[in-house]
Amino acid sequence: MTIALSAIYRYPIKGFTGQELDKIQLKANAPMPWDRAFAIENGPSGFEPTNPAHISKNAFLVLMKHPELAQLKTSFDPASGTISFEKDGEIVAKGNLLIEQGHKDIEAYLAQFCHRPLNGSPKIRHSPGHAFTDSKTQDLSLINLESVKELGAKIGAELDPMRFRGNFYIENAPAWAEHDWVGQTIKIGGTAFKVRKRTIRCAATNANPATGERDQQIPKALMQHYGHADCGIHLVAQEAGLVKKGDLLSVTDQD
Repeated sequence: MTIALSAIYRYPIKGFTGQELDKIQLKANAPMPWDRAFAIENGPSGFEPTNPAHISKNAFLVLMKHPELAQLKTSFDPASGTISFEKDGEIVAKGNLLIEQGHKDIEAYLAQFCHRPLNGSPKIRHSPGHAFTDSKTQDLSLINLESVKELGAKIGAELDPMRFRGNFYIENAPAWAEHDWVGQTIKIGGTAFKVRKRTIRCAATNANPATGERDQQIPKALMQHYGHADCGIHLVAQEAGLVKKGDLLSVTDQD
């Protein structure tokens, strides 16, 4: 069977829900447009919008520490900057991420929503072209659905692949085949990507993306069954290109 791109996602705010896309235009050596373009400070982080640099995810509201964030479903329009937060079918906060005065209602809601005490007032952070990824190289990420399915079988649970918050989800590849692609070039449709490394998983994957409850111990299960805590791979686009849902994936020889 041919390996195909099953789904494309971006996550406008680090730690919050994703948006499914039918296609995405990528630039070379750059993050996915509007993916992790915003983050919510958990107290002062030292982030400078005029000189953006990688900062540890511990400085922001993230699922690893606040799994309840998964209960908030977001809807973002990059053209206008407007975003809404929905919980249990009701809009609980909305604003404009592109203008500072549009942040107030969102920040106020999150200050009282989070279960654990915060380190300070939550504050929306953004710098055009910067992505708040866990990797300093601002990679894209890919998840193999068969790997998730096999892990679920090992632990006796059906795992929602959205736990792993990938940009690309592929189907029809053998389980864990993606880990063998590190150092190689793959193509999705006509766009080439360098596979940079495997993705080490943290406690964020323990949160159920539907309920926000910690109902699994994913890093522990990976270590127990496979001897590592990795699931998925980091990609870097080698060229500009349009990637579409349903595109086929091919692997080239190692450089």
